[in-house]
Amino acid sequence: MPARPTTAHRAPPIDAAQVDSLLQGSDFGLWQVDVPRDEVHWYGNWCAAVDIDPCLGPDHTRRWFARIHPEDGAPISKYQDLLDGRYDFYEAEYRLRTLAGGWRWVTTRARVLHRDARGRVLRVAGVTLDIDARKRAESERQAAETRLATAIWGTRIGVWENTLDGRFRWLNDWCSAMEIDSCEGPSNSAQWRSNIHPDDLDACVRTWSAETAGLAGSYIVEYRIRTRRGRWRWIHERAMVTAQDGAGRALAFVGVCIDIDERKRLELELQSQSKILETMREGVALVDAAGRIEFTNSAFERMIGRDRGALLGAHVLDVLELPERGRARREAAARRVLRSIDPGGEHSVLLRRADGARFAAEILSNALDWQGETKHVLVVQDVSERKRLEQEIAEIAHLERQRLGSDLHDGLGQELTGIALLLRGIAPTIAAASPPAAVQLDEIIALTNQAIQSTRKMALGLSPVALDRGDLAASLRRLVERSRSHFGVTARLRWAADAALAIDERCATHLYLIAQESLLNACEHGRARQVTIALRVTPLYASLSIVDDGVGLRPAARPGRGMGMTIMHYRARAIGGTLRIDARRGGGTRVRCVFPLPS
Repeated sequence: MPARPTTAHRAPPIDAAQVDSLLQGSDFGLWQVDVPRDEVHWYGNWCAAVDIDPCLGPDHTRRWFARIHPEDGAPISKYQDLLDGRYDFYEAEYRLRTLAGGWRWVTTRARVLHRDARGRVLRVAGVTLDIDARKRAESERQAAETRLATAIWGTRIGVWENTLDGRFRWLNDWCSAMEIDSCEGPSNSAQWRSNIHPDDLDACVRTWSAETAGLAGSYIVEYRIRTRRGRWRWIHERAMVTAQDGAGRALAFVGVCIDIDERKRLELELQSQSKILETMREGVALVDAAGRIEFTNSAFERMIGRDRGALLGAHVLDVLELPERGRARREAAARRVLRSIDPGGEHSVLLRRADGARFAAEILSNALDWQGETKHVLVVQDVSERKRLEQEIAEIAHLERQRLGSDLHDGLGQELTGIALLLRGIAPTIAAASPPAAVQLDEIIALTNQAIQSTRKMALGLSPVALDRGDLAASLRRLVERSRSHFGVTARLRWAADAALAIDERCATHLYLIAQESLLNACEHGRARQVTIALRVTPLYASLSIVDDGVGLRPAARPGRGMGMTIMHYRARAIGGTLRIDARRGGGTRVRCVFPLPS
């Protein structure tokens, strides 16, 4: 502590007017305080320039302290220690309330000028400077650093620098969060490279080379690095060159590391899925709720005969073969088609190639929510070859049924008829010779006639629609008549034809058997009283409907539950059509088979 000044060494008095003149307009305020009287004298006009009350007159210290910000109370106690003689020098930064009511940062430095013989402080001189701009800049910088640190923490970004002297250091604790060895120190490069995946190391070394980085001025590289748990984590590293030598080689860097493990693994998974999609034999298409195609794979494009550019944005009805009347409202028709495809189930349709040719296909569909919009994933399989083979097998089976039916009708049936006629011819002779034997002969003749009727029914069942005995309409009329007599129901046949029903006997047989199975279900299980069989024919399509007023579908009788309905669905697919079985709103059941007509 410097020695206290004595009266013998007192400096000459200061010319206050001269000092005032010198300090006019200065950026600091010079002052003296008469401690016993607690009055201050300011030199210059600094207080007025910064809008601060100089607190002139008595009771200066209390009034000045009252204007200090409540959170800055430490300068008050330190200044009081100066006045009490504990220290000779004082320095503090604090906020003062301005005359306008705001707060201004200032810094004050003060020194004891005079003491009395007993060491009591008599006069203190000091200077107060306006540091508001600097303090606010510091505050803004600290806030910016805080925001930056928070942003770096929130985005999980690692920030680092590699200085001219070869020192590498991280500016945050990103490595700890990622469970990665920070490898700080003189051997940083070797340690860090030892943790890089072998498949990524060569690319990293080429990118980091002083020549390559110096020429580009920056670099970007992505690679896998081993974590402390021994797994691989994908990171994205980018850096900027901050210093170069005379040859342009990079000497110093500042850069960031970003965790991209989840994104990279998702990209690799999507790439794998894309390869799977491209190697699938089935066609895949993504369709929006309005029926617009948004994605196709190569198999779908080959199947339709159009490239991806022609398919994207096209309407699904452009590739689906539908009746012309279904095109009046394209979006409504598309929604009906998409709704008709059961999620996770198969749906048989006809598709149209670019050259206009139609082919049979089966579609698996599933709806998904894509960013708040409903999309439909369609997996399409070309079953035209399978259908062709099925039709050939069905045709062979049909011909075999026809042969058996003809053999029963024309062979066994005629032979039984001949036997019955012979028996009737010898009946009078046997009756005259032996009346008891005549009774037995009558029984044999009755059994033979029953066998003839059974044979005819079997022949009719094997070949219910024979073109030489009438067309499908005639066969359905006979079915309706038998239903009236056998079940006692009110059965009707409705025929609406805008064109000729040009179908072969095999197709007619499938339709007849669908109608027969539906009518039997309605009468035997549905307890129907009225049944209507309707056939509608258009130039491109035909539909067969069987509608009843029975008790409706039971859970056990829904499609896929009973053998009869399963066979009906098979028969519909065999002729290239679709079958729907629905409960009617007013009661009863409606079976409808829609099938295409030959071009």
